[in-house]
Amino acid sequence: MTDLEALFRHGPPRRLAYFVRASRPPFVRPMPRVLLVLVIGWLPLFLLTLLTAPNDLRDLLNDIAVHARYAVATPLLVVAYGSCGRRLGLIAGNFARAGLLDDHGKQVLREQLAASRRLLDLHVVEVATVMLAFAVAIATLSGLTINEDLAAWTRDPGGKVLSLGGFWQFAISLPLLLTLLLGWFWRIMVWARLLARLSRLDLNLIASHPDQCGGLGFLGQSLRAYSAFGMALGTIAAGRLGHDHLLGTSTSFTDWLLAGGSLALVAVLCLGPLCVFSGGMMQTWRWGSMAYGALATDLGTRLETTWLGRQRSAEQEAASRERPEILEAPDFSAAADLFTVTGGVQSMRFVPVDPRSVVVLTVATLLPFVAALFLTMPFNVVIATLKGLLV
Repeated sequence: MTDLEALFRHGPPRRLAYFVRASRPPFVRPMPRVLLVLVIGWLPLFLLTLLTAPNDLRDLLNDIAVHARYAVATPLLVVAYGSCGRRLGLIAGNFARAGLLDDHGKQVLREQLAASRRLLDLHVVEVATVMLAFAVAIATLSGLTINEDLAAWTRDPGGKVLSLGGFWQFAISLPLLLTLLLGWFWRIMVWARLLARLSRLDLNLIASHPDQCGGLGFLGQSLRAYSAFGMALGTIAAGRLGHDHLLGTSTSFTDWLLAGGSLALVAVLCLGPLCVFSGGMMQTWRWGSMAYGALATDLGTRLETTWLGRQRSAEQEAASRERPEILEAPDFSAAADLFTVTGGVQSMRFVPVDPRSVVVLTVATLLPFVAALFLTMPFNVVIATLKGLLV
């Protein structure tokens, strides 16, 4: 594994995993890590409920929100560390390989990659992430009334204190999920900082580049890399949606709010950092559209003069002599090629993403909502609900 591949695998909770020996074999591979977080965050909820309150086991089985958070979202965040972390580093390194940087720019890239590594490995961030995760878990519990707001399996038969399963959820399962989430938020902040620094360099953007992004189209791969992360966020919200449907407290507005809010959050976190290149791309487009537009006009005028007998003014003749000869009669292919290139320049995008990558991330984020609906509602009702979300 190269340093670039390992770069964004650093960050919280990497040192915590090392402290509890979860970064050593066999936990260096994704599947053992997934099993570990399931054993820590999800399985004890069943075991403790079965031992202390077996009558509430059915209530736990029906708690879709809990399973969505700890059996699906938490493992997805762990999977994202391997898949997305590796690809983000390779995408950052491609700035040098793609010919976008001069020697000075390549030196700045190396310096910024080293700075990103230092930020990801900060001890204070690691400690703050864990402490904040526990603080949020405690604040969440303190804002709830045990005998009114919590499910039956999370409280003892008297309804005044937490059961062992409920205690484990707020003491271990929820902080584990929040630690992984906060670690990802910090990783995205470092990624955004790196892109912001690179956007200030004198990038060699090409208006006629076939990716229609000036040569930055490879950055769109980051959206596909974020698929597991986006699905994890969608799963958390979809679990709440399914829980509300089972209780009969959902409405079309809340369904739309959960789905739309999740998609908006994923867009801000994953697509937002790429917008720092919009200024440079717009400047490249403005220059390219004028330069290629003038060249296409000159070539079209020559073509019509040669084959259609169109007359040109003295100013057009003078401007034409200043440009290299690009049309050799009777070659029409030169005109067709230039007009195609000019059309591509005019269609240049202002954010370095392609529609397919956006669709992949969108589907990954919204797929858990479809699954939640099918788990909690009859098929015909699900179809009607989906139509309501789309219309």
